[in-house]
Amino acid sequence: MTTSGTIKQLRQSLRTFERRIGYRFSRISTLWGHEHSNYPRTIIGVGRKPNLQTVAFVRSTASKIVAEIGVYHGDTSLEIARVLNGIGELHLFDFQDRVDAVEKKVIEAGFHNIKTHGNSYKLLDSYNWLLAKLIDKNNEPIFDYVFMDGNSTFAIDGLTFFLVDRLLKVGGHIDFDNYDLIFGTSRTFRPERFPLTGKLYTREQIDTKQVKMIVELLVRKSRRYSEIVPNKIFRKMAA
Repeated sequence: MTTSGTIKQLRQSLRTFERRIGYRFSRISTLWGHEHSNYPRTIIGVGRKPNLQTVAFVRSTASKIVAEIGVYHGDTSLEIARVLNGIGELHLFDFQDRVDAVEKKVIEAGFHNIKTHGNSYKLLDSYNWLLAKLIDKNNEPIFDYVFMDGNSTFAIDGLTFFLVDRLLKVGGHIDFDNYDLIFGTSRTFRPERFPLTGKLYTREQIDTKQVKMIVELLVRKSRRYSEIVPNKIFRKMAA
């Protein structure tokens, strides 16, 4: 085997080891009752690549005030920051440790127009609390573009949509990731891998495309949004 082949194999083995350690830590933490056990430490199958479709659309709209709900490693966040190029604001919502890490990455890249909104790992805490506080502080909508890539459940993101709607300007865009996500077939969230899923959700909920449910029942039926990219990006047409 060539040296380059050996290095590639070692890298693959390391990534596999990291995923397994993250998964096992999650199971142990669940037994100990640690707050972090409420959420997987590693999302399997999600690579270190930005959502290029979202980044391109943000660029095409010339949006100035952008929110990303759910940042993970911040790969999409960094690319959106590059699109804004120091103009306007980039608001990031996720767990406090995640937004802190992504903020550091974005600042190191030379962009300082970033605002972070971090929540805890407590089971019933989420970015919805922080969105509500923004509504309290602002009498008018503030966002031009909101990318929703967070919890992906009806229980959390159903409310998120209504909060975002209050913060999104008429003419602004809301962008949904994970339209087809099903927890029951997810490599990370299926109950066999992450037992808390089975405790929190019914079998019907586990087997339902919950982001699709939000789009179909809340967005389309509001009649105030125009579909721009099928099942993903919608433009707010009226208050």
